[in-house]
Amino acid sequence: MRRLGVACMTAAMVLTTVSFPGVAKAEEGTSTQADGVTSSELEKGKVLVQVDQNVLKANAMCNSEMNPAISWDSASGYTKNIDGQAEYVFDGDERVGTNSEKIDGGMWHSRYTDVNGGKFAGTTTAYSATVRGNEETISDTNRPWIGSGFGRRIMLKKVIYMGRYSATNYSNNIADYELYYANMDNQNEEPTASDWHLVKSGTFAKISGASDIELDTAVEATHFKLVGKTAYDGAGNKVGGTQYVCAREIKVYELKDIDINLTAPTNANSENASATTSEVNTEADTKDVSGSPATMSGAEVKSVNELDLSNPVTVTSTVGDKLDITGENGEDDSVLIQFQIKLKELPSNNHDSVIVAKGDQYKIAYRQATESNQTIYRIKFWITGPASLGNARWKEVGCNFTDKTYLNKWITVTAMYDGTSDTKLWIDGVSKSDGWNSNTAYRNNTGAAIVHEDANVMIGDSTGINGYIKDLKIYSHLGRTVTGNQNNYATLVSSLANDATEVFNLSATPAKKAAYTVSTKWNIGSNVDPETNASKKTYTETVTVTPAENASIVTAPEAVTVNIDGNTVNNKVVPVSEDSTLENGTATVKYVFEDMLRGGSLRMIKADGTVDYTKTSMRFGYDFQLPTDTDFASCEWYYGTTASDLKLSLAPGAATKKIENPTEKKQGYIRSNIVFTNIAKTNFDRDIYARVLVNYIKDGKTYSKMGAYVDQNSVKSISEKIRTNGSDTEKTYVENLTASN
Repeated sequence: MRRLGVACMTAAMVLTTVSFPGVAKAEEGTSTQADGVTSSELEKGKVLVQVDQNVLKANAMCNSEMNPAISWDSASGYTKNIDGQAEYVFDGDERVGTNSEKIDGGMWHSRYTDVNGGKFAGTTTAYSATVRGNEETISDTNRPWIGSGFGRRIMLKKVIYMGRYSATNYSNNIADYELYYANMDNQNEEPTASDWHLVKSGTFAKISGASDIELDTAVEATHFKLVGKTAYDGAGNKVGGTQYVCAREIKVYELKDIDINLTAPTNANSENASATTSEVNTEADTKDVSGSPATMSGAEVKSVNELDLSNPVTVTSTVGDKLDITGENGEDDSVLIQFQIKLKELPSNNHDSVIVAKGDQYKIAYRQATESNQTIYRIKFWITGPASLGNARWKEVGCNFTDKTYLNKWITVTAMYDGTSDTKLWIDGVSKSDGWNSNTAYRNNTGAAIVHEDANVMIGDSTGINGYIKDLKIYSHLGRTVTGNQNNYATLVSSLANDATEVFNLSATPAKKAAYTVSTKWNIGSNVDPETNASKKTYTETVTVTPAENASIVTAPEAVTVNIDGNTVNNKVVPVSEDSTLENGTATVKYVFEDMLRGGSLRMIKADGTVDYTKTSMRFGYDFQLPTDTDFASCEWYYGTTASDLKLSLAPGAATKKIENPTEKKQGYIRSNIVFTNIAKTNFDRDIYARVLVNYIKDGKTYSKMGAYVDQNSVKSISEKIRTNGSDTEKTYVENLTASN
């Protein structure tokens, strides 16, 4: 069979002017042709879809914000008309109102210092400014900006900006703007200054409604930011250099391909399948991707590998307790925990808000404490030994957050217990203890220093913590290249892959809302071949593409993907069969599968005028008509030695040879053939399979239709038909060809 494959696949397409007197015939040799030039990429159609506001909210970032939020509205108990942090601009509430109306919630506003009379939002406590670690000093050259990350790569096409909610007050609305994008290799990494690329600049109109920024060409991006170069004052005058800008709501839109997948019929008895698309609704998914994966429950996924810490997640070992680090044989074990975290607020009470913990065996927590009449906020890491150690059973180290420099931005936290005496904590690769720890009076000479605890690992806490965690990993059994490099963080981290056991690796995928849906309708028609009187079927598949909420179809598809043989590896992207329509927001796409096979024949092979009966060539002949007002472009064939693997193709392109009006009864038809040459006698009973594609042109655009079935023939089957229907000359050729040596 492999020999047949090699012989068959040295195929050339042959055009002849010889008629078909029977179902099949033997014929003399004619000219052949080779593959042509590959056609250009086809447009699959585009849909413009809004990026999930929840993802943008979780990844919101800015360089200036009123955080905590402030309200000036005493009538609502300071719960309305709020100037606040970056998240407000992605909360999904447009809140369009008049100057006299109040709005629930708030909007993003850059930092201002004149807060006399304002209250912390939702309270009656006088406001006092609290500059956060993510904030920068605003100046003429460093302008306020707001942005977010998508948690994945998108084709950024459009941004909608909405200023102040009032229809008559434009105060601090952005006037002149610049839009930037970043395309990070690590989609979870926040861009630095050198990662941003200016993609468009302009001026927003003086309106409270939506203002669009639409790119001429979509750009691949993982993040965006909108910079307020100037702003409007309350009267609508443009003000340069002001530090005050605001945004009520920002929406981002991506451009997606419309992905339509059709399944071609394979035979007259096959059931016609509905069109499918990869654009489907999916549920959020969380899992451990380390060895012997643990199970997870309770997670709220905000973005890729990112969880909401205020929704506790339970992690349960499925094989033993792989997350337990109790030492074996009297030896201490070790643990290293690493993650990124964005903390939105300081903790509000004396409570160890869990970030990651396995009971008290090892724990990283966030808490408020009072020491020497001073309120302290810190992330701390500790492990717990047996009760016999008394007050020495805890080993802990912490990093104070009193200066708020770590709030509202992603930081990398690495915590390690080396298995003997030291607990270590790094923030963004810098070792932290802030002048306190309890790494004393704690040695391994008392036996196993880590207490065994039958407890699940918890991620997050429902009390006292507001923020997000991502890229969480836990390692145990740390080797010497890890524990021995506590003063060389980069080497320590790079050694984890080869000198530690990964016992937990967070993988989280957010839910996805499909940008559109597809539905299918089949129409089956039939006609009679005017020459053979054989019944021929035509299958027309009509696909309707309906956009989802917050999506719109920009261009109707000019191409579809067709499964030609039941094997998705061989899928082909081909032009549609007629113009797709775009009406009332939906697109309609049609594709035609038509039985065009005329029949099969054999072709003599001669050497020096003598017929060679050790081999022959086999032809598949196709007759077809074109739609009205179209011109023939080319034929293609997909072929192979099994019906489910048409992995090879012949595409002559514009050089395709054809015969117009091939017979008296077939005026208006076109005939084109594929010939498989030099088939050896040992392969005469082996089947060859092929499917034809016909391309045609109208008004400069290319369309196509495909053969209704996977066509099948062998030298043996054609020979048997010639014995029944062929001429005497043809019968003699077949007898000599198939005779035993």
